[in-house]
Amino acid sequence: MQKTNGPLSRRQLLQAGAGLPLVMAAPGVATAASGSELDSVPVSLPSQAKPDHVLNIEEKSIAPLGTPTKATLVNGVLPGTELRYREGDMLRVLVNNRLAVPTSVHWHGILVPNYMDGVPGVTQLPIAAGASVLYEYPIRQSGTYWYHSHYGFQEQTGLSGALIVDATNELYSYDHDVVVMMSDWLDEAPEGIVPQIRGQQPATAAIKPPPGEYKFPADKAFNVDINYPGYLINGHSNERPWSLKVRAGDRVRLRLINSSTATFFRVSIDGHDLQLISADGQYVEPIDVDDLVVATAERYDVLVTIKKPGSFTLHAAALGTSKQAVGVIHTADAVPRANLNRAEFSGKSGGMADYAALKALHPIKLADGPVKQFEIDLGGEMMKYLWSMQGEYYPEIYSPDGKATPLGIQYGDRVRVRLTNSTMMFHPMHLHGHFFRLLRQPGAWDDPWAPVKDSVGVGPKQQIDFEFSADNPGSWFFHCHNLYHLACGMARVVQYEV
Repeated sequence: MQKTNGPLSRRQLLQAGAGLPLVMAAPGVATAASGSELDSVPVSLPSQAKPDHVLNIEEKSIAPLGTPTKATLVNGVLPGTELRYREGDMLRVLVNNRLAVPTSVHWHGILVPNYMDGVPGVTQLPIAAGASVLYEYPIRQSGTYWYHSHYGFQEQTGLSGALIVDATNELYSYDHDVVVMMSDWLDEAPEGIVPQIRGQQPATAAIKPPPGEYKFPADKAFNVDINYPGYLINGHSNERPWSLKVRAGDRVRLRLINSSTATFFRVSIDGHDLQLISADGQYVEPIDVDDLVVATAERYDVLVTIKKPGSFTLHAAALGTSKQAVGVIHTADAVPRANLNRAEFSGKSGGMADYAALKALHPIKLADGPVKQFEIDLGGEMMKYLWSMQGEYYPEIYSPDGKATPLGIQYGDRVRVRLTNSTMMFHPMHLHGHFFRLLRQPGAWDDPWAPVKDSVGVGPKQQIDFEFSADNPGSWFFHCHNLYHLACGMARVVQYEV
């Protein structure tokens, strides 16, 4: 068959399928040899819609803290390109892997078809070096989310960005809608951190105990694995802080995203209180707080009304250390000056600091179904730096040999999970592919006001209960979002069975 460049008629398509010859009537136009009147009706071949965004994953040396370090960036920036959609849109994102190694992209908190979830070895193969993948799926929710790599330690080296979905019926009005991504940064390759902690390699300053610490509310000690050299807000260090220009009286919506790999942040703004309106993309009953604790991978939306002209520092204190990241919100008539003094917290704390205070905006009840319950111990051996779920280690780069048993469920189940943390570390747990009702008190399964989330921080010796409807078939990752705990085995797969 002769190749053609233009649209084919219906008859030509039939002839092509039958192996009949095509002749060229003019450059780029094909006609059938028989010359039927059907030839005058052009037919266009189906094609894929163009992507809304292109994410080029590439390696680059950057120095956010002053030391040149190898980074894995999206479109050459840190954090990666912010993606914005509207509830009901179709997401179409082309990912080009320009690295010399594979990569992946996970859409954290977004309800996606299983094969679009971006977890190598669980839902898809990694994107090979030099390859491209088009992600396409409908967006059935609104709120604050983010994307990040699930391949190796690329999340630590910069492969992440915000994914914001505007609601079709927004509940609040505001003058500014701003993302605040908080992250931790290493001036060395993250692959060497676990061997250093285990004493298998000479230690650097990054794993030596910090000199002092920001504590969890109620003076609960917050143990950390890594003494990061510094922390960032929207990719900016304290040497050149991120800033936002506003006017006195403006109402600002801050979308706080903890995109760190191992850090919990306690957030406040000098001279202003925060109205917490959303947790993990889902609206909650508004709560006025002085500060809030954001566990790794969690998101909280807050409203702040600028009380007067001036420069006001946003503090993101890294718990378990003496360090913080800062940003500046200032009016046009004020020079943006960051207050680098140690943040003091003495008022009411929200977010992870007080899950019991989070209340769903409307009563929520899961669909009836057979109850499937799991009681999972979050454990490990600190001296060996191994982290487990129910005594089993998921096969990751630094975990023992073996395979963790999948958590089997069936479509239609009402799945109840009880997490008991038997360690002295905090574990930020994330379930892919589902939202869950986070019980405000253990065992309160009938509480209709339990908030809806996808990530939860579990403190030392703490018990957390949550439940979800098994309505999204596939195999889904369930893991600690501390990247180094995950690398040492703290993960399982929730698997729909037939």
